[in-house]
Amino acid sequence: MFRLSQIGREGGAPPTGKAKIRTLIVRLFGYAGFALFVYLIVKTGPKEILKALGRLSLLEIAVLMGLRFLYWLIRALNWRALLVASGERVPFREILGARIAGYAVSYLTPAGNIGGETVRIFVLDCVGRNKALATVVVDKTIEFLAGLFSIALAVVFLITEFALPRRQKIGLFAAIAALLLVLIFLVLKQKQGFFTWALDTLRKIKIRIPFFESRREKILETDAHIADFYSGNRRLFLLLFASYFAQVWLWATEIYLTFLFLGGNTTTFFKCFLIVTLGSFYTFLPVPGSMGVYELTYVSLFALLRIDMHAGMAVILIRRVVGLVWAGIGLIPLVRKKAAGRVKGPELCDSPVIDTGPEP
Repeated sequence: MFRLSQIGREGGAPPTGKAKIRTLIVRLFGYAGFALFVYLIVKTGPKEILKALGRLSLLEIAVLMGLRFLYWLIRALNWRALLVASGERVPFREILGARIAGYAVSYLTPAGNIGGETVRIFVLDCVGRNKALATVVVDKTIEFLAGLFSIALAVVFLITEFALPRRQKIGLFAAIAALLLVLIFLVLKQKQGFFTWALDTLRKIKIRIPFFESRREKILETDAHIADFYSGNRRLFLLLFASYFAQVWLWATEIYLTFLFLGGNTTTFFKCFLIVTLGSFYTFLPVPGSMGVYELTYVSLFALLRIDMHAGMAVILIRRVVGLVWAGIGLIPLVRKKAAGRVKGPELCDSPVIDTGPEP
């Protein structure tokens, strides 16, 4: 039976001392994040926040939920395009379900993005694991590249709109340039076999990980799938890059409309774009749902951009509720897998297709 707790270790094995320590640390992060979340609400003023929330109508809530559905629909279509390019024909509802299931795990548990991406591979069990992993790696790489491009654009806007010290400007540009070089390096290595290169590099410095060494053939197969995509799907790569870049603006639209629905001209669309891009770093911390960290990041940006804090905290709470609703929806595919009693093998997939690109 597929269980989240079994990812990365043998099912039924008792946790080691190090695992217990890691679990304790993660829990402490979670408690600290929740405490910070409560503190920020109390500090801002619960009555004013509730007053702002009371201005929302059912129609406006439906619009926000619809925008989030559109967001996940586009992301699922991106993944479907990669699967079709790799020769797999999978029902779209399965892809969408796996996509949202991964989000649920990354949102509700400390597993973060890595755990969420792993889960969507396991939930989409009608595709071979190596091929599914290859499509997820390419998908995340393109997403990171588009996200970094949007962050670089936001930094340029920030520097031109705000009087920052020269040292901070240089530091921001240096950080963006360094990240861009790292991602370009990863893309180039993916074309040549990134995971195999990583294993060989570890061997050279006398580090061997038995778990990965015993699965070298499967790793080679995954690298081959990734390299195949880069060798013959340049147009699709650019299309997906544009799609993920457009999603940043969709995210900004959701924030802007939330502010607008709350009944005030507290911000502009341009500021919402800055909030989305510059506030994206909170996702890298191992706190369930980035509780507290997300709020602190956004509150800091609200202060920098001179946005009313009561309206800002109301926006954060609304987005929390919307995120929790979609995380709850994402649990449905996981419950279905558990009810089925086992994970289906790739032999139950539809027949592979010859197409090398997404359907029109």
